[in-house]
Amino acid sequence: MRKTALIFILSIFLVSLPAALLAKERIKLTPDTPASDIVRMQPDQVDPSLLPVEPIEKINTTGVPPEIDINTWRLEVSGEKVRKPISLSYKDLEAMNMVKKKVLLICPSIFYDYAEWEGVLVSDILKQARVKKNYNRIYFKAADGFRTGLDKEEIRGNLLFLALKVNGVVLPKEHGYPVRLVAEDILGGAWVKWITSIEVN
Repeated sequence: MRKTALIFILSIFLVSLPAALLAKERIKLTPDTPASDIVRMQPDQVDPSLLPVEPIEKINTTGVPPEIDINTWRLEVSGEKVRKPISLSYKDLEAMNMVKKKVLLICPSIFYDYAEWEGVLVSDILKQARVKKNYNRIYFKAADGFRTGLDKEEIRGNLLFLALKVNGVVLPKEHGYPVRLVAEDILGGAWVKWITSIEVN
């Protein structure tokens, strides 16, 4: 009887604790943390706030930048769960509210970068397109043909935005100009560059 009562009291105590206390504490990265260790970690398990911001010339790049005419480039937003398909120009995005944040990118077992990115929240774009709340997956397509998707559960609670700038300057071609996805706490393979469309299903 006492054991049952103890279990009951303990369960009440745990339920009353803030979620933050129950969550696993993140590993604090420092300038002394070996790069070989960081590239084997999951971004949602670490706190990179003590790391120095990488100079733009040292930020790693992958892929060959496609030719893009910014005067004709558009970000197309469509899909089964989109009530109002939209087509946004670069100037349209520049006119929207911007977020700025230092975010860690980890390319598993290869490299990591810590930079300050600035851009438009994906959620703001979805609101403008009147996306239905019961969507399951968002696909991001690039000008070079690359396409990847994120499930609703994957992005729940994570910061997602389309970056127009990095470290205070306009995004260079090799880093995804005109816009690239920045996905906090998600591995770098999802950080699509040279985005041309978003599809919501």
